[in-house]
Amino acid sequence: MSETVRSTAAQAHANLHAVLHLVAAGRLRCSETTRRPAAATVAAVAEVLDGGDFYPGEPIAAFAWPLLQAGGLAELAGGRLQLSDRGRAALAKPEHQLLTLACVCGHHTTATAPPQASAPVAYGPRLAGIGVYLLHGQFLSVSRTAAAIKDLFGVPVAAGTVAGWVKRTALGVIDQVLPVIAGRIAAAPVAHFDETGMRTAGRLAWLHSASTPTDVLLAVHPKRGTTAMDAIGILPHFRGVAVHDAWAPYDTYTTAIHALCNAHVLRELVYVTDTATGQVADLAAQAIRALQQLNRLVTAAHTAGETPDQAALADQQHLLRSAVVLGAHATAERGSKLQRKHHALFVRLRDRRDDYLRFLTDPHVPFDNNAAEQTIRMPKLRIKVSGSMRTLTGAEHFAAIRSYTATATRQGVGMLDALITAAAGSPWTPTTA
Repeated sequence: MSETVRSTAAQAHANLHAVLHLVAAGRLRCSETTRRPAAATVAAVAEVLDGGDFYPGEPIAAFAWPLLQAGGLAELAGGRLQLSDRGRAALAKPEHQLLTLACVCGHHTTATAPPQASAPVAYGPRLAGIGVYLLHGQFLSVSRTAAAIKDLFGVPVAAGTVAGWVKRTALGVIDQVLPVIAGRIAAAPVAHFDETGMRTAGRLAWLHSASTPTDVLLAVHPKRGTTAMDAIGILPHFRGVAVHDAWAPYDTYTTAIHALCNAHVLRELVYVTDTATGQVADLAAQAIRALQQLNRLVTAAHTAGETPDQAALADQQHLLRSAVVLGAHATAERGSKLQRKHHALFVRLRDRRDDYLRFLTDPHVPFDNNAAEQTIRMPKLRIKVSGSMRTLTGAEHFAAIRSYTATATRQGVGMLDALITAAAGSPWTPTTA
């Protein structure tokens, strides 16, 4: 294949005349059954185009085969299509020569090897970054990651090598990046918190999340409550608005301002309408309509860049207040377990009205905690794919890498690029808050 770069226009012209030459010589024919060129025709065109090689990035003239067969050809402008493709990736194998120099004093000094060249023959950070990307970015198993690297690059990689890449990358992230992310979230005016179960080492552990629009911190802990939250270290120092569900341990952190998730309480109210009858079901439906209308009023005003209609907000708040007060009274008599559950919901809506309606008074506070649920959606997919994590250490490494890649992505850094720099020992780090 020629190494020179040909002019696009000149090559298109040459290709056109090559095909016209074949037509005139009777060497370009169409299959009568399929109306497509036969293999011999393709070979003939390739022969004219410099020994059978087509040049990357250069146009290849294409024609309507019935028209070619009919004759009477003229060169006219036509459509253009571009095909982007990639052949098998070649593996670069740079050699680092460590020179030794002798001083006049007799001392010998040898150059220091780059940190990624840890053995006479070693895999570089790009390959390691790709391995971590496939494993914890695309959720392949360790064995399938090794197989994919072999198929893509022709490099046989052991599963233990992939595990080693993950460990080194995670340790660098834990040491250099996670403290910065935690500090940024702790200093944020609004942050989202959530947790989900993660089966680890045959037992139930918990994946905790803390996030903002620019930062994500995931942490695995054997416990779910304040023991884990204290160990993670964000909520004990948080002074902003903490958006979360109504799980009681969050309320122990009194230095934070709390905003409760309305998506959760709407689901609880829908459950009341499905399981209760009469006045209780009607009051739950009234509370649902009021909350939804409050959200619509605020969203419409923010979208238009205006202040919400205070009179309309007051009307809906009155409807909500009356629904939960009457609902708490209607379910107050000691009854079934289900009735007690309904009563607790109405009482919570009554007593924590300000926390549920925080989005009315602070434009930075959302209506729900969906941002936190979206943060843990991909880790939950990883759990669904694998079923469980084999060790707590492995789960911690997974959480660290997902924290790193999610934060990088939210700040405009590609996941693969971030993992390659981390595998090289110099992970990308967000600026301090």
